[in-house]
Amino acid sequence: MQRLKSIIAALVAAGFLLACCILAGMAVSGVLGFIYPAMDLANHAQPVLFFGLIALVITTPFFVKFAAARSLALAIAATGLVASSVIYVPETVAGFLPRPPITGDNPTYRLMTFNVFGRNEEPETIARTVGTIDPDIVALQEYSPQVRSILHPLLAERYPHFQYCAGGQRAFVGLYAKIPFEPLEADACSSSIMSQDRTARIIVRFDVPDAPDFALATTHNDWPAPITRQAIQFAMLRDALSTVDAPLIVVGDFNSTPWSYALRNFVAEAGLVRHTRNVPTFPTLWYYLRDWRPMFPILPIDHVMTRGGTQIHTLRTDDPSGSDHLPIVVEFSVAEP
Repeated sequence: MQRLKSIIAALVAAGFLLACCILAGMAVSGVLGFIYPAMDLANHAQPVLFFGLIALVITTPFFVKFAAARSLALAIAATGLVASSVIYVPETVAGFLPRPPITGDNPTYRLMTFNVFGRNEEPETIARTVGTIDPDIVALQEYSPQVRSILHPLLAERYPHFQYCAGGQRAFVGLYAKIPFEPLEADACSSSIMSQDRTARIIVRFDVPDAPDFALATTHNDWPAPITRQAIQFAMLRDALSTVDAPLIVVGDFNSTPWSYALRNFVAEAGLVRHTRNVPTFPTLWYYLRDWRPMFPILPIDHVMTRGGTQIHTLRTDDPSGSDHLPIVVEFSVAEP
């Protein structure tokens, strides 16, 4: 019996050591992601790394009985926790910073950006959510033909100005507005379902009477791996935005968390300010046991960014409405140039 207990204790110690090495190794790789882009992929798992390492630091003294193994595991876990904190904590703190108040000097607009999930089984719920929120502008991602066939007639009644793209799964983006707009690009938004484009974007300019004009862009990027594909997509979007005069608001599903060097570099190179600080939006659904089941969102991959005189006054999430994402709702205004 004593031998069995010793074997179990050794296996537990080995398990804790392995878990500490894996999580700490990923955390350190994340910090060093600016050196080699593939290491940056670890930053997309920062919530798991941060809270997982906290759990290991707390539980290791109770479950690892061998003093040497316990000390080693704690040292590795603590090192990883420090590395993860360097990336994770500043974003969390920034989420509590106040936003500029609405002054009334210029019109305020309400915008909703939402990855509606291409296999959404209740698109009518999306229409009800839009009706409740009553945004002036609605930007949609994964706006698949199946969802669009039901949702478009419901939205077009209220939003007479619209544009949508076809192509691959992440090329399905759409834009609806109560305000007239003028498309600024012709070749980044295909109307053909035969298009082989993996992604798409819509960039438009709103001409508002007796108020400053502003531009808006919405897009949906691929997942961050392979990193070369992500780098190309960010570079293409950066170059496209460089031709747009400020003020500008950029929204969409970037499939990249704010802890990623790739996203941070894109924001800096495009001269943008990101306002989605510590706003988890994905996943609200996960497929397991042969069905889509509710999940608690932990990844902030849907973002709102601005450039020029655009100010974000409020930012919040709303009901998922059958999607695996939460929509983001913002109120913004545009200052005089």
